[in-house]
Amino acid sequence: MKTRTSNDQRKQALSESIWLHYFNHTLFERGLITEAERNRMTIQIDRRRDKVR
Repeated sequence: MKTRTSNDQRKQALSESIWLHYFNHTLFERGLITEAERNRMTIQIDRRRDKVR
């Protein structure tokens, strides 16, 4: 089985980050989370993505 390269890991992290930001934004726009919750999640999503870089 082929191991994933760091480039593949970065692509995967970016893809996950895009989806998480989309869902975070959607929840906020629909009024399901507050602005403070949205901002906290944005920071967490970015930190998660930055760990892979």
